Amino acid sequence: MAPCEKTLPPLLIVDDDPLIVKQMVWLLRDDFTVLTAGTFAEAIDMFFKEHPPVAVLDLFLEDPDLENDGLALLRIFSESDPDFHGIILSGSTDRPKALEAVRLGAYDLLDKSIDPEFLKQIVTRAFNRARLGRDSRNLAPAVVEDLSPYPAQLVITESPRLQEMLRTLAKVSKTNISVLITGESGTGKEVFAKACHDLSSHRDGPFVAVNCGAIPDNLLESELFGHEKGAFTGATESRPGKFEVADKGTLFLDEVAELPLELQVKLLRVLQDKVVERVGSRVGKKLDIRIVAATNRDICERMARGLFREDLYYRLGVMSFHLPPLREREGDILVLSRHFLEKFKGIHMKPQLMDFSQSSYVILKKYSWPGNIRELENRIQRAVIIANGKWVRPEDLDIVLSDEAGMLPGLSASTLHDVRADAEKKMLSHALDLARGNISQVARVIGTSRPTVHAMIKKYGLNPRTFKTQ
Repeated sequence: MAPCEKTLPPLLIVDDDPLIVKQMVWLLRDDFTVLTAGTFAEAIDMFFKEHPPVAVLDLFLEDPDLENDGLALLRIFSESDPDFHGIILSGSTDRPKALEAVRLGAYDLLDKSIDPEFLKQIVTRAFNRARLGRDSRNLAPAVVEDLSPYPAQLVITESPRLQEMLRTLAKVSKTNISVLITGESGTGKEVFAKACHDLSSHRDGPFVAVNCGAIPDNLLESELFGHEKGAFTGATESRPGKFEVADKGTLFLDEVAELPLELQVKLLRVLQDKVVERVGSRVGKKLDIRIVAATNRDICERMARGLFREDLYYRLGVMSFHLPPLREREGDILVLSRHFLEKFKGIHMKPQLMDFSQSSYVILKKYSWPGNIRELENRIQRAVIIANGKWVRPEDLDIVLSDEAGMLPGLSASTLHDVRADAEKKMLSHALDLARGNISQVARVIGTSRPTVHAMIKKYGLNPRTFKTQ
């Protein structure tokens, strides 16, 4: 069989100097999937799309008047992900900024003249810290829904179909049988797994999540089963695997269909005997553990191709749940949207935001949401960050409805584009009016850079000087 692809962890580089970016990409590309951004807006979009655990941030981006750009990114990223680690790079010594960076939780503050190999070491350490932080927490986000008589804080839903699944899950969770959750990416499989844990007798134990498709093959066995000192080159000390860490609790195996065949055999033995054996050891350890697995793959198709063991499938899927995509849970789109709006307006200090505009609600319902709940959450967080005033408007959501996605009757893509352009022009004119033509203040108001503001002014034929006299 073809082994799981080795996925390098994502690292975000934010710098307006293309030469510096090129040098860092060359330095770090062998160890990380390097993502790059040259502006504040690009960095925001890239972060909420890819969720890198570590970023190297330029303290001063292209606009010298926007001195807090790097720190603003650090604040936004850290608030969005408590395990995020930001490394600040600066070409000059600025003690107040350094203190502010430390206050915001920067992993390190470095000079741009730093030795490349030392920078590589710092980035690697930051990734290790981020990984340890994520491993020690329950990775599934808390959600709220009262499904009386079942416990609260399960899954946000108004879908009768999903509520019935939760009632079944509540019954299944009282047993110790394995559970398999299938569904498209972003449908909330990990949240469902966490609900299974919270309803079970293992609720007081740890909930440990492992993405089987994100760990390189040569590390996966050690990561899951642990290893003894000297078991292989580099094993300088004994270390427990995820099975042992999850003892007395629940182990969530995400993307389980990506497991290599040889590890599927070992997993089957653990499921049958509840005994785990470390790499390099002949002594097994008895575990009290609940296994919940998930995949977005067609697991029957993988079995037909010989990529997944049939006996493991039946052992994992004693009870199976298939989560419907968000487009088939229409009532949930709006309730989830309101939940994420309340969540992120608190995180990003936007108490003035009251609700979505009526046209935004129409778009939220009509859009097909190919990325499901994960895409909905990311888009609303982005909208909250860039929204001005009391309402989240269509241009804040950055969604264009195509005919295939459910375009409203009589509304073409070109007319929607015109509406967005008109709204953008009005927002820019209002910002110029408030700032009396000061480009730096306008950039701060609308959350972008001076070059972007200049480009928008040119695009819409506005003259900043006309606002200075008002």
